[in-house]
Amino acid sequence: MPEKELTLVDRCILLTLMMKAAPLPQTYFTNVAGIGLKADHRRRLQSAGLIEVTEKPITLSLTDKGWDRATEELGAEPPKGAGTAGGTLYVALDFLRRLIDHSGTRADDLFRMQINRGEVVAPPVESSPARAGDAVTLIRQAYHEMAARPGDYVMLADLRDALTDLSRPDFDAALVALNQERGVHLVPESNQKVLKPQERAAAVTIGNQDKHLIAISS
Repeated sequence: MPEKELTLVDRCILLTLMMKAAPLPQTYFTNVAGIGLKADHRRRLQSAGLIEVTEKPITLSLTDKGWDRATEELGAEPPKGAGTAGGTLYVALDFLRRLIDHSGTRADDLFRMQINRGEVVAPPVESSPARAGDAVTLIRQAYHEMAARPGDYVMLADLRDALTDLSRPDFDAALVALNQERGVHLVPESNQKVLKPQERAAAVTIGNQDKHLIAISS
């Protein structure tokens, strides 16, 4: 579905599902969130592959594509006709994007945190058996599978998606090690405005600078 077909209500439904990080009954949207969710909204989002809907009671949940689409709203411009409340919402969303970028936390990890009585419990993270040397090898292999030819730049976000078994610390340590090798170049995206939230979050900080792309020529 082209983005222009998503209404403000559609986007608010996706954002609510993302922030709650759980399936929600339709009554939650109408009675708690104050979102006028109608059948047309459900059908539009479902046909676009952004949500799944179950019956009795009607319950909505995000698909993987829906998570990606909701994440794109962080830092996006307010849709046309958003009004005062909608504009304020997108100011808050932009703050969330900057917070996520600064912390290096993935959006889905942030929203899946459990907060109980002031105690924040992070979602469980699978431990990785890979050592730093293994991680370097895996990153090199994944890079050469993605790059059209040696020396082409590849987004770190794409590499992270391809190597989900590597923990963030292992991955970042391997990138720092690779950055010291001849023929390896880690650089920031020159046009920061084109970066998607997940691409910002995937950056590795080296020398007080966020690096978004990697090229390996040898």
